[in-house]
Amino acid sequence: MKWLLLFALVLLGCGDDPPPTVSTGSNRVPIGSIGGTGAAGGAGGAGGGAGGAGGAAPKGACDNGTDLDAIEGASDTIRNIARNCGLIVCAASIGDSEAYGQCVDVCVAARVPGISTDCADCYGNLESCGLTPCRFKCQTNTCSILCLDCLNGAGCIADFEECRGIPGDGCAG
Repeated sequence: MKWLLLFALVLLGCGDDPPPTVSTGSNRVPIGSIGGTGAAGGAGGAGGGAGGAGGAAPKGACDNGTDLDAIEGASDTIRNIARNCGLIVCAASIGDSEAYGQCVDVCVAARVPGISTDCADCYGNLESCGLTPCRFKCQTNTCSILCLDCLNGAGCIADFEECRGIPGDGCAG
């Protein structure tokens, strides 16, 4: 019964926000609904140690013409596409946040023509970050105040902004 309800919610199109808009001019940035100046950068580490294993997209992964065009041209907000990937395609991986995030990465890359793997990874990382603390608050609408407050409280939006290199929460404005 739970799956039937979930399937019905997906079919009804909960959280149907229009695709993000991109301003004209040289500073093309998808508009988000959370304002502010962005997160402060972290301190550099000592030495030349190796990075962590998998899942980390480079900083500023979406801040380029190709990815901005893909974000603008998507059939829905990438946040909603990532949520639908998580609910439908990646539901079997919910118990393993790393596998879940990687599944969402691959799904977003497949469903958004022209998006780079690194940019798609930012959306998978956000879904994975919010999986445990915000799953039920974000399940029907990734851009609701309830969901965004939870993601902000968990530090997920700040990490998402840093990963994408674009300010905002990825919701249409």
